[in-house]
Amino acid sequence: MMDLIRNVARKIDQGERLSDEDALALFNSNELVEIGRLADGVNRAKNKDLVFYNVNRHINPTNICALSCKFCAYSRKPGEEGAYAYSIEEMVTKAGEAVAQGATEVHMVGGLHPRWKFEHYKDMIAAVKQAFPHVHIKAFTAVELDWLARRARKTIEEILRELQAVGLGSLPGGGAEIFHPEIRDTICDTKVSAEQWLNTHRIAHNLGMHSNCTMLYGHIENYAHRVDHMRRLRELQDETGGFNAFIPLSFQPFQNEMGINNYTFGYDDLKTLAIARLYLDNFRHVKAYWIMLGQEVAQLGLEFGANDLDGTVIEEKISRMAGGRAGMAMSRNFIEHLILKSRRIPCERDTLYRPIKQPELRPKTEPSSNLRQAINKCDYGELLTIEDLQLLADQASLHEVGRLAAAVCGQAVTAGEGSFAPTTVLKLAEVSSVEDALSTLDAVAERNCSKFKLAASTIAIDLAPSTAPAAGESAASLGLDALLAIATNCRERFPTQEVAVWGTKGLWRLAQSQQISVAKLAERLAAAGVQSFGSSPDESETDLTNQEITELHSLMHAAGIPTIAKVELTAPTYGPSEPQWSAFLRRVRALADLQARTGKVVGIEVTASPGSFITTSEYFRAIALARLGSQGIPMVIAPLTMIPTLSQPKGLGTASYQHPAEKIASVCLHFGAADLGSIDMQKLSPISIMEQIRAAGFKPTLRASNQQQPSLEVYSAIEQGLRHAPSLGL
Repeated sequence: MMDLIRNVARKIDQGERLSDEDALALFNSNELVEIGRLADGVNRAKNKDLVFYNVNRHINPTNICALSCKFCAYSRKPGEEGAYAYSIEEMVTKAGEAVAQGATEVHMVGGLHPRWKFEHYKDMIAAVKQAFPHVHIKAFTAVELDWLARRARKTIEEILRELQAVGLGSLPGGGAEIFHPEIRDTICDTKVSAEQWLNTHRIAHNLGMHSNCTMLYGHIENYAHRVDHMRRLRELQDETGGFNAFIPLSFQPFQNEMGINNYTFGYDDLKTLAIARLYLDNFRHVKAYWIMLGQEVAQLGLEFGANDLDGTVIEEKISRMAGGRAGMAMSRNFIEHLILKSRRIPCERDTLYRPIKQPELRPKTEPSSNLRQAINKCDYGELLTIEDLQLLADQASLHEVGRLAAAVCGQAVTAGEGSFAPTTVLKLAEVSSVEDALSTLDAVAERNCSKFKLAASTIAIDLAPSTAPAAGESAASLGLDALLAIATNCRERFPTQEVAVWGTKGLWRLAQSQQISVAKLAERLAAAGVQSFGSSPDESETDLTNQEITELHSLMHAAGIPTIAKVELTAPTYGPSEPQWSAFLRRVRALADLQARTGKVVGIEVTASPGSFITTSEYFRAIALARLGSQGIPMVIAPLTMIPTLSQPKGLGTASYQHPAEKIASVCLHFGAADLGSIDMQKLSPISIMEQIRAAGFKPTLRASNQQQPSLEVYSAIEQGLRHAPSLGL
């Protein structure tokens, strides 16, 4: 696969256009970091460090629609529950609210209302433009324009000229979906054809209007269909130069007739952005549309070739009604903070990508000699100092630290595998007796084997205080004897499952309440069959010193219990300030030194400290730096449920729950992580996690020394559940 990357890099350097075969090979490859690095380089050559956004307002005039596209969750028929149609006065009011907040654009798309005539659409454009002459109106997809032309018995050019005369400024890119007839005839056979869509935009460009273009991916299309779609857009851009931006739209799977139950994989989202940047060489702008990608993937997309986040939006209903989880608005300040924390320069723009205020560009700087030395040391397998790691944190690109970390990770663990621990979590503070605890575990075990055809690999007894509203007793209240009895019974009832105890502070509280030393407590836990120890996800350890952490872990090691340690990245609650890399790296190095002495640190979990504002790109950098700084420790763990996210677990009107970190967790495996942590099977589906790992190009495996790996039946179910994944055999 590296031959492919070298060939693509050569073509880019020589100004040679990528072929369809190149793009298809990139989609089928597993070199995410290298593809992202190439896309980032092409983007910076065109846009330097600038990331564009605009202050805009989406107005969806109506969801009443004459069409019935299978993938659409937005449309309603007249009189159907949930159907609505704004009056022109309401639309002007909504536009005015946005203008008061500084909006320079109104974006208007909606359903094909069977009772609205062309004159009504002209009137709505004219009313908004008359009320707010300085606002750019971007409105009506090619599908809407075809509908209006047929109702008015006019040509596309005629209605565009009339709309342009009353204030229409440009066209959005919706309605493109997938051009290939194999897919288009299945998902939206009543819509305009690919040729009609392209010709509508050609006419608009010839009239002096610009437009956007989109591609709806992640449903029933394959990679070849995506390349075919982008090729047609590239050809039209060669002809007219009228497209402002390309916007890949990730499919929102709910409340439609497609029968798809999962969001797109974050790995696929990032690869699609990057390949679009590389293949669409005649486009300056590629947009990471946060409404559909989610803020996590969109912000990370700025490292994969995207140079635009769209805008404030305020009210977007179409993707929201299909299960979109990113919300319907972001403030100007928040967008700028996301961009700044990507180490880019935010630039507010108008619809045509003219800066509202000219940004201050940073002078281009070459990597310092010290940074190059640190990179060379890592490439040659030399031990990095704290100063080396700090240089990588401060100056190296995300792709560079990712490349270095992935190489180290490949040497430390089985290459091509991504593990996690299907876990049954028992919070000691939430059970009333030993019998209560054991009956709970029995019930959960029966449910898991019935539902997932998979037993938990770990039973984790969490010593943290309960977070349940009605509880509040500390973990020490049930007593040491109860804890030991539960552990002993677990070893007898579940001999193939690892028994773990979680909670650094909980362990201290328990030792104090029982007036016993931590060393003695560790010995009694080992005698009771406890096989591992780790931090509780419900307790922060940032207030503990490195010495306190390493002493406790060394006492567990002395008792023969391996441990997993936690390293938390801290940053100001809100703002563009850098995380506290020094403290993070020193905790990593302290644990690496402990491993050199005892050899019993199984892994380190990388998390964000409570209250910190850590973005996705910063978290990925932390994963990579933890791998580079923890020589000798087998695994760096990206615990899925503790990855910082902004999206919601459920979309509007959907019953399906997906932890928002599921989209990005498996991507961590490309940046030095080897494991996604303990997955509580009472809350998350292990099959879903395995699909995410497989979609990222890795073989999903289970972490536990005495646990059998998933059966062929489970692997088969995973493959059947995948829609898009690299061509890798399991």
